[in-house]
Parts: sequence; C-alpha cells; structure tokens
Amino acid sequence: MAVAFLWPLKWLFGALLLYVMLGLIALTAAFLFAKYQWLDPVQAADALFQSETARVKELVRPGSHAAGLSTLTEQTQQWTYWLFFKATSLHEATYAYFYGYPVNEVDRMYLSQFVARNAREIYLAMNVIQVYGIRIGFVLAAIPLFFLLYVLAGVDGLTERYIRRACAGRESADLHKIGRLAKLMFFASGVTLYLCLPVAMSPFWVIAPLALVFTVATRVQWQFYKKYF
Repeated sequence: MAVAFLWPLKWLFGALLLYVMLGLIALTAAFLFAKYQWLDPVQAADALFQSETARVKELVRPGSHAAGLSTLTEQTQQWTYWLFFKATSLHEATYAYFYGYPVNEVDRMYLSQFVARNAREIYLAMNVIQVYGIRIGFVLAAIPLFFLLYVLAGVDGLTERYIRRACAGRESADLHKIGRLAKLMFFASGVTLYLCLPVAMSPFWVIAPLALVFTVATRVQWQFYKKYF
C-alpha cells in the first residue's frame, strides 16, 4: 500500500534532488571558470546573467507569440533563486551585509565570518543560479516539442516495424537498444551541458540538435522493436 500511494513522493523527491545537484554542478563550473577562465568573475557572471535576460526579452518581443515563455522563465528563475538563497537565508544575510541592516550579535558574527569573506563568490553564485533557473525554463518550454517529436517518430518507427514483420525482415535487438540508449545519453548530456556551462549560448543551438538526435533515436528504437510479443 505504501509503495502504491507514495510513489509520487518518491519521484518528486528524486526530481528535486536532481534539480539541486544540477544547480550545484552549475555553481562548481562557474567557480572553475572564475578561477581559470574569467579575468573578472563578478563582471563576467553579471554579463552572463544580463545576456540571458536579454535573450528572454528578445524572444518575447511583441508579435512573437511566446508571451508565456517570459512567465515560465521568470517563475523558474524565482523558484531556483528562492531554493538556493532565500530558503538558506543567504539572500537576507548578503543584503544585510551590503546595506548595513541592523542585526543581532549572532547574525553579526555570521556576516563578518562568512559573508564578508566570500561576498564576491556569493554575488557570482547569485547570478549563475539565476541563469540556471532561466535555462530550466527554456528546457521546460521545449518539452511539448519533444513530446510531439516522440509521438511522430514512434508512429513512423512502429509503421516500419509492422512492414518489416509482414515482410519477414531481420530482427535487431541491438539497434533497438542503441536507439534507446543514444536518446538517453545525448539528451541527458546535452541538457546538462546547457544548464551547467556558464557560457552565453542560444537555446536554439542546443534544442535543435537534441531534437534531431531525439527524433532519429526514437524512430530507430521503435523501428527495431521485437517483432513478436
């Protein structure tokens, strides 16, 4: 009974854990870029955040028929920022440090020992985690596209499967597995790089190749599915 009724909570916890892990990977990649690549990490992170917000404004300009995209990316950005900074009180502590808000003795020690020594890193992380949230919104907005491609490629692949079965064609369980694993591998790695790499990039150059690979792999997966159940 517990397994039957609590499995949604299991999936929800797994999704939240994956969400947090990808955010931590994005922060780690940003800190590596700050150490080895960026000359001015704070300015580079701020420029990255500004480029992502400008891209959202460009996509939702009047007449683009994508007004909902702005709301989606804004909500994912705010949710991600809340999860990493407001829920952990880093947001309030950082603003209290920068603006000199009155705090108690315990919070003053926290500000002087942690926030004051890592103010630049915290500001960098604030920008990077908001970029991560915006890109999550772009990925969620592309889900209907991938669902449509899955249906079309699946129907086409199953049609080829029935033709092969009627003509006594060759069976290939290996190609079925290759199509399924290639879809998972390329999709997961591409989305992870897009979400976690602190480099300005258009979502089109990520989603378009992934959509092509996803479509071909799905077609191969169902085309070479076993002929007899």
